[in-house]
Formats: sequence, structure tokens, C-alpha cells
Amino acid sequence: MNEKTFLFAILAIPVFQFIWGKAKRENELARNQPGMERKRYMLSQRLWIGLVALVTFGSGVINLYSVIGPSLPERRAILLEIFPLEFLHLSRFFTVLSGFALVISSINIYKKKKRAWLSVMLLASSSIIFHLTKGIDYEEATLSLVLLTLLWLTRKNFTVQSNIPDWRWGVMRFGIALLAAFAYGVAGFWLLEPKEFGINFHLSDAIYRTLLFLTLQGDARLTPHTHYAHWFLDSLYLITLTGIGYSLFALFRPVLYRFRSVPHDRALAAEIVGKYSRHALDYFKLWPDKSYFFSPSRQSFIAYRVGANYALALADPVGPEEEMEATIRGFVAFCQEHDWGVAFHQVLPNFLPVYKNLGLRKLKVGEDAIVDLSRFSLEGSDHRELRRKTNHLDKLGYTIQNYAPPVPEEIVAQAKEVSDEWLQFPGRRERGFTLGKFEPHYVRSTPLYAAINPDGKIDAFVNIVPSQKGEMGIDLMRRRAEAPVGIMEYVFVKIIFALKAKGYQRFNMTMAPMSGFQEREEATPEERAIHYFFQHLNFIFNFQGLRQFKAKFASFWEPRYAIYRNALDLPRLALAIREVSEL
Repeated sequence: MNEKTFLFAILAIPVFQFIWGKAKRENELARNQPGMERKRYMLSQRLWIGLVALVTFGSGVINLYSVIGPSLPERRAILLEIFPLEFLHLSRFFTVLSGFALVISSINIYKKKKRAWLSVMLLASSSIIFHLTKGIDYEEATLSLVLLTLLWLTRKNFTVQSNIPDWRWGVMRFGIALLAAFAYGVAGFWLLEPKEFGINFHLSDAIYRTLLFLTLQGDARLTPHTHYAHWFLDSLYLITLTGIGYSLFALFRPVLYRFRSVPHDRALAAEIVGKYSRHALDYFKLWPDKSYFFSPSRQSFIAYRVGANYALALADPVGPEEEMEATIRGFVAFCQEHDWGVAFHQVLPNFLPVYKNLGLRKLKVGEDAIVDLSRFSLEGSDHRELRRKTNHLDKLGYTIQNYAPPVPEEIVAQAKEVSDEWLQFPGRRERGFTLGKFEPHYVRSTPLYAAINPDGKIDAFVNIVPSQKGEMGIDLMRRRAEAPVGIMEYVFVKIIFALKAKGYQRFNMTMAPMSGFQEREEATPEERAIHYFFQHLNFIFNFQGLRQFKAKFASFWEPRYAIYRNALDLPRLALAIREVSEL
């Protein structure tokens, strides 16, 4: 037991120091912040959860290590008087499996998963029995009892529900499972007495033999000389098969979720969007990168994506207005159960009082440029420059062609060439979440307006997406590098007049980010400070240039907001927006 205690200390001390140091640093940062007592309480709880996760991991390691060597002879003799030898071997096998499961579960314990708490409670309880029946190992059983006690004392902290399966966590679990099986095999061979196989295994031998077993090749040259040697090979096969099985489950679980749950949820979301859409962004809520939270009535939903441990909802909920507050409240509670931060990106001003009632704060992130199609005209001095560019390109022989879906394959191929050339411009790249990206099946399914040069080739294009009734919005707007100056203005002028002729009332040219505040607009000090900061980084982010382009057409501007909990969340919110937007 002394060796086992020493091994656990080696593993535990640096991890405990890391958890303690992290909690201490966060405590120091929180001293001068509002709600200091609550923050200290939360940090102390995090430290306790870290300790429970550490003991869970250590208990799993001790379980695996305890079966590598034979039982003490005097204890084994006592057990053999009570149980047959096969029962002792069975207890060893269960100890191996519970040790493997504890190592894997320590991750979810650290994440405060409710299901993991229940699983580890059962594993710790069974480990006590297995330790006592495999070799009267009361020392290891004591550690399992300590783990059981810690779990019970901290039970109220484990409230997080299981996450939606994703590839990142699947790959991580795959790696941890294989690493646990590999470590067990290497330690087992390396620590075996020469009498077990007639071989004195060096570390390189242990690694080589373990890799053979992990790849299910085995080693025919290994001849067990003792019952324990036979058992060790069987246990190595057992943990290898368990590791492979768990890894396959971890990798294919996201696939099963995508095939079984997502199509049904997306179909229901599309039906709700068709009834209650209020914004062009509602169209992008149906893209594959979104997950869905539905109200109890299944009449409303929120589309979101998790990044930087934040559930970032795209705009407002979609559904009946009377369900807005209840749906938002339910989503906030849902995020708390999953231990996620919560935020909403690009919400309309319509429901700001609802968010405020729920204790959430707003940050203006930009304004949508709205064209009133009934009033738009190229006449007058305000649109002199647009009129000049349009007439100039008409004289050069340019025309605008509107391709209704399904857009012909050859047109999609030409648009792809334009898009690829546009992506070569400095700072240009595909983004997601609030935008679409160039995918042939997507472009084929939306109306496409293309500027055709005198040679019959596409020089620029814009695709449009539906919004609320009587309004259309834009998504992709791309041009060739050698296209003439004013080509995008030309495309938009033609689109505006085409939509006006079809009876639409509004055209949404999407958001100009961090574009400042209108007269008499109420803004918090932090909103004004953030806008000032970004506007003075215009040499990096050309926010003003984008606004100036859209201002050539806009009849008025509609503000868009991010909704969040408190100012301390803003850095993480920025990271979340960046993470979910990157493709």
C-alpha cells in the first residue's frame, strides 16, 4: 500500500496545486468586483469540485494499479477459504473496469455533470466491495469510501445535464480511453516479476507489448508461467476491448445524434420560422451549425451554438409573442443546468424590456441598414453618385440577371469562381453563425442576382434570403478583383428596383457593426466605451467603411443588440462570438 500511496501522491499533488492556484488567482481577481461574497463562495465550491474530480481520477488509477500486482499471500489465503479462485479473478476484472470508468468519469465530475455524479457514486460503492473481495485491500477501499463521502457532501453542486454530443468531446474521450488502456498495459508489463512470464520487461518492452495488445495482435511469444500471468493477459484484453468500445461510442454518438435528433428538430424549427419569422437572421437559424431549444408548447424555439463554454443564441426566439419571456427564461435555466454562460446576439429592440425583466443587460452591437423600397429613388442630389455609377456601367454593357432557384449549375460554377477570387482579398474568409457560406447546394436554393459583363461572364453577385413578410435580406455579396469600381453599388441598385417591382416593402442590407449611436438614443457607459474603442481601431476593423457603403442606400437604421448577464462576461462573450463564427 505504501507504493500505491506514493503513486497517488505523485499524481495528486501537482494537479491539486494547479486547482488551488487557479482558484486562488480567480479569488484575487474577484476581490474588488461586485458580489464579492458570492464570488468567493462560487470559487470555494469550484475548489471542492476540483478536489472531488481529483479523488475520482486518483481512485480510478489506484483501482487499476491495485490489480497489477498479486494480492498479499496471507490475505489471499483468508479469501480462498471463503470464495473460490474464480470469484477472486472476477473481482479483479470488475476492479479493472471500475478503475477505467472512474478515470473517464473524472472529466464529467469536474464539469459538475449530474449523471456522472450518480455513476461515480455507484462505481465508488462497488469498488469498496471489489477491493475487499479481491484481496482484502482495505487501504484502497478506504479511498473509495473517502470518494463516496466527498460525493455525498458536494451532491448539491452536481446540477449540470448532459451536453449535446459533439466531435470535439468525442475525440477527447477517445484519446483518454486509449491513454488509460495504454498506461495500464505499460505499467502492468513493466512492474511484473520475471517469474510471471520468464522475462524481465524493460520500459521499451512494456510499451511494445502493450501496443501489440491494443491493436489486438497479441504476442504469441508470451507464455504465462503462473495463474496471475494468465489473468493479467486476460485483463489486458478486457481493458483493450473496453477502451475500443468506449472510444467507438464516443466517436459515433455525435453522428447518431445528428441523424436521429437534428433533422426532426430542424424540420420543426423551419415550420415555426415559416409562421413567425421577424428577421432575415431567422433564415440562418436553420443552418446545420445550430442546435435548438424548444418551448414546452413546441411553438417557439431558440437557435444557438456553444463556444467558449457560452450558449450563444442567434437573435430573439422565434414563435408567438406571448411565449417570448417564458421561452427566454427556460433557455437561461437550460444553460445553467449545462454550466454554460448565456448570451443572445443581434436581437431586435422589440423585446429589450423582456430581457431586462429577466435581469439581463444589453450592448448595442450595430445597426441594420433598411431600405424603404416605396421611397427609394435615384433622383435628387443625395443619390447623384449612385446614379452616375449605374449609368456608367449600363453604358459599358453590364446587365443584371436574376436567377430564381434552383439556380443553373453553370451559373453556380461561375459564382464559385467569383467567390474563390473574393476570398483571396486580404482579411476575407468564410464565416458562419450569422451568415451563410458559399456551398453550391445553398447558393442553388436562393435567388441570385449577378452582374454580367459584356463578355457574358459574372463579375459580381449577391444572393438574397427571405425575412419577415414584405421584406428580403442579403447574405453573400462578392466580386472579382478586376471588376470595375462601383460594381457592388450597381448590383444593389438593380436588386432594389427589382424587389420594388415585385411588391416588397423593405430590403435589409444587414448590420453595420459598432456604428455608434443615433441622437437621443439611450446607451449605457460601457456601450459608449466599447463603441469608442472599436471605432478607433478602424485601421484594423473597417466598421466605418462598411457603414458608409450601406448608408448610400439606407432609408433608416434599426439597432441590434447583444444580451448578456454582466460586464465581466463581455470578454468571454467576444471569444464565444469569434469561436462560433469561425468555420
